[in-house]
Amino acid sequence: MRITAATAMPTAYHRHTSGTVSSAAGLGARVGHRPSGSRGHVATWSTSSNDGLGANTMSVTPSEDSLAGATTLLLDSSHSKRQGSSWASIARRARFANINGTGIDNRPLSSRKLFILLCLVFVLSGSVWVIRRNHAKRVAREAAIIDIYLPPVAHLSGRENSVQTDPLQWLRQNTIPSIDEMPEQYQQSLLETRPKAAFIALVRNSEVEEMVYSMTQLEARFNGRPTHHYDWVFFNDEEFSEEFILGVRNATNSRCYFEIIPNEHWSVPSWIDPTRFDVGRQFMGSIGVGKAWLQSYHHMCRWNAGLFALEKRLAFYEFFWRVEPGVDFSCSINYDVFRFMRDNNMAYGFNMAILDDARSFPSLWDRTKTFIKKNRGMIHEDADYDWLLQDLRDTHRGDGAMRPSQPADEEDDTKYFDRLEYNNCQFYSNFEVGSLDFFRSKEHRAYFEHLDKTGGFYYERFGDAPIHTLSVSLFLPRSRIWYFRDIGYAHGLCEQCPPHQFRLTLDSEVQHETHVRAVAANASLLEKHRRWEMLSQDFIRQGGIPGLSCGCTVSAIDHNNAKLVPFESKQHKPDHPCIRLYLGGKWLERRDDWDQEAEIAAGRDGSGGYLLDGLESNPFADNYSDETK
Repeated sequence: MRITAATAMPTAYHRHTSGTVSSAAGLGARVGHRPSGSRGHVATWSTSSNDGLGANTMSVTPSEDSLAGATTLLLDSSHSKRQGSSWASIARRARFANINGTGIDNRPLSSRKLFILLCLVFVLSGSVWVIRRNHAKRVAREAAIIDIYLPPVAHLSGRENSVQTDPLQWLRQNTIPSIDEMPEQYQQSLLETRPKAAFIALVRNSEVEEMVYSMTQLEARFNGRPTHHYDWVFFNDEEFSEEFILGVRNATNSRCYFEIIPNEHWSVPSWIDPTRFDVGRQFMGSIGVGKAWLQSYHHMCRWNAGLFALEKRLAFYEFFWRVEPGVDFSCSINYDVFRFMRDNNMAYGFNMAILDDARSFPSLWDRTKTFIKKNRGMIHEDADYDWLLQDLRDTHRGDGAMRPSQPADEEDDTKYFDRLEYNNCQFYSNFEVGSLDFFRSKEHRAYFEHLDKTGGFYYERFGDAPIHTLSVSLFLPRSRIWYFRDIGYAHGLCEQCPPHQFRLTLDSEVQHETHVRAVAANASLLEKHRRWEMLSQDFIRQGGIPGLSCGCTVSAIDHNNAKLVPFESKQHKPDHPCIRLYLGGKWLERRDDWDQEAEIAAGRDGSGGYLLDGLESNPFADNYSDETK
């Protein structure tokens, strides 16, 4: 049975014809589309570009023969003029090629044809070579998914280096891009020997969506590995809602605990004058100190500065990782951060050091100096707090730093600290990984209680970030503080993205690298033999740490330095960005041709000209290990 065009299609798709022109003329159909700005899926209809050529619906049923004939007629009529000479030429060549029935042109090959043939051979050979070369590069990339990445390490004293474990070597040996490389028994062993650690979050019920957002990323980037599954502990000053509990539990396979902060940890202490507190926070809010007018914000700063570590639920744990609602984790973390902290005797980890607003805590340094004078024995003998201090009366050193020299003996300590000022640098504590033992230690608790009794959390706006920074810098050696540059993180204005571009290639300039030659030699085997792949990766790891996989754009190491303090602010600023002061060494070196005045005149902040910008995956190349010791 033949089906007419009118019955073969839905009404919306009926074609149109003009007069007696058949369907071979290619008239358009109506096409469904969604109007711009529509959020649903209800389609409206518009006709194609051929609409309007006719209004009669086809009702004829052409036979296959007539369609074929019509098509042939159209082709012949449209191309006969252009193709006439070509068809004749082809026919003549065909007749010539079939002389004597051989089908072979026996004429001698001309020099022109020979030249063309040689060119074709050359082009084909070159194409094959390029394809094979690109294939080798692709195989190398697939086999060696690394960036030769080495995190920046702060300059350490010789005494510290001689007793400290090698965290870089630990990362080389324990960074595993794919968990599938681990046997199941080994995975189970790692799970059973995990450090006692947890993620902690101070969060309100209304922030459930933001909290789930942070958790989803961190679970995907880190905690979702079967060797991790660390607990989540949530703190609130009121009962958690069912919506919040259900939401966060659905975001993780780990255990979740929901804790109400005791009233004594979330209320104005008895020694605070309420009137002075109200006047102070209204004044600080009026001059632009962020959130200083909110009473709850003062409670939060005080709790995060020291009281959090005293919560009963955290008594079981040794390490914590602070997670804020609504933050981004943009890089895969292919090693156990908590195990890294434990195995390398680390007590504090951060990933940004930035300048803070000095108006928030005008008396903090004076209070700290008073504590140091009374408790000189608590300061660690290998503590390095010089990067936080500056003597405005000193002339600049050769490297431009304003670091004071240490006193010759302890009798000069009083005068030494009296002439120093805090430069307002801080570890950005919205991301921090730390030892709960340290924040429960007698040193930190004594320092926190001293500051608490002065009323600075309420009369001013002492923040947890500068207090943690001063505490770990005074009571810990620098070797127990770690810069997690490889953890991509963003919260509000502040963000940091580590170098993660692929830099391992087979280009001539790096052919001398042993690990590159190893990959090239084994390129054909790596596709089929997993054992060779593992051996090659292990060999490459000797020169770096397996590559970072990030979903962000690499940022300079000091990208965030002035995010909280505008360039126009009148507060005195250190000569170098805070993270450079912390790292020291070559991170402070500038180009010989750098001119600060010219940079300021060009509209920048005058803090550029550095030899290293932190965009490098290995800033010191082959000399990296020498520069960090």
